[in-house]
Amino acid sequence: MESTLSPVEREFWEKNHYLVRKGAYAGPALASLLAWTDELAAWPESPGQWMKYFERTAQNNRQLCRIENFLEFHEGLCEIIQGDETLATLAELMGEKAVLFKEKINYKLPGGAGFLAHQDAPAFTSFQQRYHVTMLVTVDAMTISNGCLEVGGTVPVYEILPQEADGTVAKEEEEARDWQPLEIPAGSVVFFDSYIPHRSQRNQSDVPRRALYITYNRKSEGERRADYYADKRRVFPPECEREEGVDYGSKPGPYNLGNPIR
Repeated sequence: MESTLSPVEREFWEKNHYLVRKGAYAGPALASLLAWTDELAAWPESPGQWMKYFERTAQNNRQLCRIENFLEFHEGLCEIIQGDETLATLAELMGEKAVLFKEKINYKLPGGAGFLAHQDAPAFTSFQQRYHVTMLVTVDAMTISNGCLEVGGTVPVYEILPQEADGTVAKEEEEARDWQPLEIPAGSVVFFDSYIPHRSQRNQSDVPRRALYITYNRKSEGERRADYYADKRRVFPPECEREEGVDYGSKPGPYNLGNPIR
């Protein structure tokens, strides 16, 4: 099969563990992404189906932060996530066939909080998997003012950086790293592996910074998406499924690592 990666892209990925394709979606394709993202935001909170998570703004307003587990409920997004070209690119990046692990849209609306510096890999160890690649698709332009993704230099595969008690990157380690903000237009795609440290700042603009984050694993490490969402519903469910009086956000864990969801 013909390679989906150019020689330049392959060299950059092998050196940096991330890859940017600016403007991969444009015209009608980008318009569909925008419409679908708005469509999901308008879906009601529905126990047992898609999973909507919220944060509190500085004014203590409840604001949509994330939607997960929507693959079975949206044909258009499913075609992007499970499309032949997408899976072919992931297979090249991983060195073998890729399977879906989880899918989410981070909305980061105006005033939305940032995400603390972290690696993804430590959050996935409970599923007996060691390596993942996430495909980020920008629905809106990512800028410094709206809290774009920042990557913190390369880390060898399978190396876990020093951590704080909550699982985020240790402050001394974070301060020592060279953080690069990724300012890229809407419709762009970023691939990054589960060991590269990343973070983002608060959205200080008056426009949203919405993006899909679709995570895949090597097929040889098993298909665990159903297990992931079953366990997440049990440990850190969306608000519409929570038991009254239980403080789900008070304990650090793999499902609220570095994020503002409570």
